[in-house]
Amino acid sequence: MSQTNTHRRVWRGGFTAVEMLIVVTIIGIMVASVMPRISRIVAESRIRSLQHEVAADVERAFALVQRQHKPVTVTYSTTTNVITITDRASGTVLFTDYIGRFDTMSTTDVTFSPSGGITIYPMGIATAALTITITNGNFTRTITASRAGQVTKS
Repeated sequence: MSQTNTHRRVWRGGFTAVEMLIVVTIIGIMVASVMPRISRIVAESRIRSLQHEVAADVERAFALVQRQHKPVTVTYSTTTNVITITDRASGTVLFTDYIGRFDTMSTTDVTFSPSGGITIYPMGIATAALTITITNGNFTRTITASRAGQVTKS
């Protein structure tokens, strides 16, 4: 009697190590190609957020003048990266806001013009137009305030 070897193929679920390595490599390449774009988007988002915050600070200065009927001075310190709103007569600090670097994705450069700051008088007129430029790498946002208190973001 002859016996015939019958081999059954047994199907096993799962992946081989080579298949898994190929999938992990493809995912790694995709992530590596997307990371610079994600970093740029995060940096732009933070600068836009900072722009809105600084614009609100300038608007706050004009509002404080109207509320208190006293002139205030708005200055920016490049050493401490702080915007300060001060009562011009008494020198009392009414408000401060840190707009410097929080981490590597934050602002890299802030330009405040005029560099000595501005004074806003109770009639709502400032001594000069104010321009604040916030930069992170190639991404720049600008806040401008006219002498009459019109604050715009661009």
